[in-house]
Amino acid sequence: MKRTISTIYLIFTLMTASALLGVEYGGEKSYLHEIPYQVCALAPLPKEAKAKGITVIDTKEAKKLFDSGAYFYDARRQAHIEAGHIKGAKPVLFDVSKARYTVLSLPENKQTALVFYCYGLTCANSYEAALAVREYGYDHVYWYAAGYEAWHGSGLPTER
Repeated sequence: MKRTISTIYLIFTLMTASALLGVEYGGEKSYLHEIPYQVCALAPLPKEAKAKGITVIDTKEAKKLFDSGAYFYDARRQAHIEAGHIKGAKPVLFDVSKARYTVLSLPENKQTALVFYCYGLTCANSYEAALAVREYGYDHVYWYAAGYEAWHGSGLPTER
């Protein structure tokens, strides 16, 4: 009986906390989620990403998704994000103390297009985040493997 009450209390607390962590972006409510992720020693090949249900895109495709209102996620270090990022991109926060979770502000609608990027093909951070979100049930997950430098170098919208 005591365990049942504790379980109910825990579920209620988590539901309440989840509601409090909601953030609204352009009319769509987003929630912060802790999602387990796999650490990659090396960035995967695009073929590996495709096999896991992640669509690998180039700068031209990323720009089309940007124009259509897709959510962009920056998986670079905080200092680099603050120095400049794709306009409107949200940070991906990795729990490096445990190397187990990534925290994201995700839209409630799992059909929303989500684009992940970091430093480029040599960086696995954005792939790890994209894979975690794909396994969490989001269907339209994109990995912009060329990363921020390719976007910025193309003169596309950025902000600080």
